[in-house]
Amino acid sequence: MWSIIIVLIIGITIGSFLKPTEQIKKIISKFQFVGVTLLLFAMGAGLGLNKDLLSNLKDIGWIGFVFAVLTTVFSILFVYASTTIFERRSK
Repeated sequence: MWSIIIVLIIGITIGSFLKPTEQIKKIISKFQFVGVTLLLFAMGAGLGLNKDLLSNLKDIGWIGFVFAVLTTVFSILFVYASTTIFERRSK
């Protein structure tokens, strides 16, 4: 945990001394892209190694689908009900 905070502070310190030229922005952008790509790869590999997750993927997908549908439906119902209530009060 501390190593992450220390690296972040070092990056902020170095970044505060650099002049924001286009060349530096391109270099930093490439570092960010590589870092995010490696992070996603590592997370995917970690998930792929989890045999329990892979065996329960169907159930997890179904639960996620139901959650998404219910969240959408109840959001629409809430907006409709609150709009109806506020329109009645304004008349």
